[in-house]
Amino acid sequence: MNNLLEIKNLNVDFKTPRGRVHALRDVSFTAQREKIIGIVGESGSGKSTVIWAMTQLLAGNGIVESGEVLFNGRNILELSERELQAFRGEEASIVFQDPMTSQIPVLSYAQQMVDIAYRQKEKSAADKIRHAIDMMSRVGIPDPEQRINQYPHQFSGGMRQRAGIAMALLMNPLLLIGDEPTTALDVTMEAQIIHLLRELQQEMKATVMIVSHNLGLVAELCDEVVVMYAGEVIEKGDVRQIFNNARHPYTQALLECDPARVLKRTRYLPTIPGDLPDLHIWPTGCIYAPRCMYATQRCELEQPGSFDIGPGHTASCHLLDSKHGTNDEAASVDRLKSKTAGYEDSAAVEIQSEGEPLLKVEHLQVRFRTMGFIKAKLKAVDDPFVDAVLDVSLHLRRGETLGLVGESGSGKTTLGRAILGLIRAHDGAVTFDGETLTDLPEATLRSLRQNMAMMFQDPVGSLSPRQTVRSLITEPFDLHRKGSYKIEEEARRLCDMVNLPHNFLNRYPHELSGGQARRVGVARALALEPRLIIADEPTAGLDVSVQGEVLNLMRDLQGRQGLAYLIITHNLPVVRHICDRLAIMYLGRIVEQGDGEAIFVNPAHPYTEALVHGIPQPDPDKRRELVSIEGEVPSLTNRPSGCEFHTRCKYAQDRCRMERPLDRRLADGRSVQCHFPLID
Repeated sequence: MNNLLEIKNLNVDFKTPRGRVHALRDVSFTAQREKIIGIVGESGSGKSTVIWAMTQLLAGNGIVESGEVLFNGRNILELSERELQAFRGEEASIVFQDPMTSQIPVLSYAQQMVDIAYRQKEKSAADKIRHAIDMMSRVGIPDPEQRINQYPHQFSGGMRQRAGIAMALLMNPLLLIGDEPTTALDVTMEAQIIHLLRELQQEMKATVMIVSHNLGLVAELCDEVVVMYAGEVIEKGDVRQIFNNARHPYTQALLECDPARVLKRTRYLPTIPGDLPDLHIWPTGCIYAPRCMYATQRCELEQPGSFDIGPGHTASCHLLDSKHGTNDEAASVDRLKSKTAGYEDSAAVEIQSEGEPLLKVEHLQVRFRTMGFIKAKLKAVDDPFVDAVLDVSLHLRRGETLGLVGESGSGKTTLGRAILGLIRAHDGAVTFDGETLTDLPEATLRSLRQNMAMMFQDPVGSLSPRQTVRSLITEPFDLHRKGSYKIEEEARRLCDMVNLPHNFLNRYPHELSGGQARRVGVARALALEPRLIIADEPTAGLDVSVQGEVLNLMRDLQGRQGLAYLIITHNLPVVRHICDRLAIMYLGRIVEQGDGEAIFVNPAHPYTEALVHGIPQPDPDKRRELVSIEGEVPSLTNRPSGCEFHTRCKYAQDRCRMERPLDRRLADGRSVQCHFPLID
């Protein structure tokens, strides 16, 4: 009974108007007691479906066709509704991907935690509150006695996720399930959550199951890994076996696509050519064959069995079958050399080095009111505002890519919106192509926006659910050039530009994958052939292979059209490969700015160093013992004195606590706001 969980030959279908989708097919794996198991794969591979089938939380059109899910020897699929309610929460708990949607916004954490502990009838409400406070303290939430009475919107993203972990652990479950628990977090919060989960698992002797497409997270945290593709388990084994000796071509390709593994700056990122198959059709051969560079006729006709590679390490691939004549050269390949496909290797546009920059931001300040005029008077508050962006200066030239990097809440998105005039600036100036945009009338600004576009963070949420792809990508013409274009002609041109099939024009956003929705956003942004694109988290929520496709596409379009990009992100491995220069933001200020590769190789500001060292490495042999930066970002309403980073800086001295540093120019041309920069 070393296995807490055993999934045997699980088959799940979804009923749809087009027929049944065979979402899971003969899925089998185990989770050992007191181990951390990771389930990885692209979106649509069935990772989350395994969780929902296991906990009996499938959508109404989901059907478990066959199989067993044994938990402590009991088949969960045969439990009654009452028994399932006891199983969920008491024996197994889930930490969801987005804490803002999984936590109740109108209830305090105290009330939510008391509600979770409703089965503990022997405990009084006061005892339950004390237990909840203790759990919040264990997950690293400061002042839990006061904060337990607060609401989700009063917590930062990292703190909300910590509160979600506390709620999941409240009943001391045997199994903790994490569904993309760090996707929405920046690298410092991600590192803290990884260490927290590891410590709590060891302390509580729990079994943890992590579903993620973040290979760095899995390498840092997990003991065992299950790799899924299009509803099937194609490889499983110990974390070091998977990361150091992957044998299935898909696993190898997935690892090669992770930009964190590409140590030298490269022009294009690796991708996996092709798309996931249509699961309405039951596959006859190897499900990965259409995308595999080693596929033979046998792969297309015969489904591979599972082959033992080492102790506990199995993979399903004909290349591993020594009894049949396989391609010896392919069978001996240890690492698959992934390739980019579908993009022209067009020459990079020459960055304009002389004359005025295309975009110039000077001493920009954006303020938000924190209370109304009357309330401020009654409370004698002289300055009822908070500075979200403070004294920011930067420039961007034609054909250049500038990365804007920082933790959540550092002011990156606010700065991007202020540049486009979507938020009014309190002070400073924004100049685009020689024309000052600040304080322009809305009508004038709207006409100038033809040359500027924004790609929003949520690829599906930023698209109207009631419009087709055709309507969405041609809408900019309706706003700016009504009647001067042919809808069908322009729609097809834009689809071709972003490599979307023409039959997608009649689809709605909910019918698109994350990568397809992102391509629609790119097409929409490029419709009027702008000169500047501000991309807010263009790779958020995307698999590593889809990330590469989207960024290669953006790079190719930049080479052809001379676009300037301002990319707002906390995905540092991606930033390293696509950006010419970087600007690092902290509490609304730019603390370091300069050449991207120089900043990665030799960061000058302690905050930049913490961000760079905080990147999880997709290598289980490089696990970090300590997080690179502790604590939360300070509140904007109560900025620290002196250097605003001194409360979290391991190099802080007395001068840092008293005196705010000014911009200083380094020998390599970088600017940095630090009294004691790490390089001269």
